[in-house]
Amino acid sequence: MPEREMQVGADLDTRKGVYSNLAIISHQPDEFFIDFLLVDPQAQTPERGQAILVARVILSPRHMKRLHEAIGENIEKYERNFGKILIPPKL
Repeated sequence: MPEREMQVGADLDTRKGVYSNLAIISHQPDEFFIDFLLVDPQAQTPERGQAILVARVILSPRHMKRLHEAIGENIEKYERNFGKILIPPKL
């Protein structure tokens, strides 16, 4: 399939993006849910350590598969340019 050029518009707040340091993925037969969360270890509230949902993306299974492939390709490119991404062992 030939690549198509697409122009995307967005307001300033959307273009700023959001920071997430945790993602939870769940699914049902017709869709995947990716919840992007922010865990603030220095939160000064009774809910200290509670995660805040900053964005939710809902994808069809086919789109999720394409996203999976695109993420893999981009990680490979990143590591070629900047070195291996090291993930600490799970405790």
